[in-house]
Amino acid sequence: RYSILPALTLDGYIACRVVKGSVDGEEFLDFVLNDIPQMNPWPAPRSVLLLDNCNIHKSEILREAVED
Repeated sequence: RYSILPALTLDGYIACRVVKGSVDGEEFLDFVLNDIPQMNPWPAPRSVLLLDNCNIHKSEILREAVED
């Protein structure tokens, strides 16, 4: 079993990671911090990070990292 972490914009995919097994919060944080190209403050391009309510998206460390 594999999991896929995709990152995309209106123009298409900008990053993708394939992980054997499940993705945990640490793996997801690493993907956001290291694989997704630099995000920008609102309202610049690449300024919105859209996540669903999956538990690995609810990390306080992730929130702080994205807000900085």
